[in-house]
Formats: sequence, structure tokens, C-alpha cells
Amino acid sequence: MKNPDILKEKLQESIHNLGEATRNKDWSSLEALDSEARQAIEEALDNGSAPSEEVKRLLQDLQMLYQEMISACQLERDHIQEQLMASRRRQEAIDNYQQSDKSRG
Repeated sequence: MKNPDILKEKLQESIHNLGEATRNKDWSSLEALDSEARQAIEEALDNGSAPSEEVKRLLQDLQMLYQEMISACQLERDHIQEQLMASRRRQEAIDNYQQSDKSRG
């Protein structure tokens, strides 16, 4: 049976690290931090006894954070998609200009 204080500490650390990475838009770190958080969750749930109220609260906090992370990632994805579409439109405009310039010359 794992020490409940260590479990709480791991969950708190996961919440902090995932929150920081999300706020800083450090998308490359999220994968590793997600693995660490999932391991902490498994340890909290496989503790051999029912989780304490504090651990339950931390798990709920972590769940809310994951929802925020998903929303942040979706917003970032949408922003990047808009940038790509604008870039494609600019490139098409350049290509059309170059084609029309060649046909005149």
C-alpha cells in the first residue's frame, strides 16, 4: 500500500505541472506530463483501499484541468488551422499574380 501523502503529492505535482504547461502553451511537454499524471492516477486508484476525500478532490481537480487542457488544445488547433488557411490564400494570390504577370509579359 502506497503512502497516502506521497500519492497526494504526486497528484498535486501533476496538477501544477500540467496547468503550467497548458498556460505556457508548452504542448511538447504535455505528453510526458500526461503520462506522469496517468501513473499518479493509477497509483491513487490502485491503493488497495478507497481514496480519501482529499485524493478524490485532487482527482476531480485533475479531471477539470484535463477538460481545460482539451479546450486549450482545441483553440490552439483552430488558431493554427486559420493561420494555415490564410497562408494558403496568400500563396494562391501570389501564384495567380505571377501567372497573370507571365501571361502579360
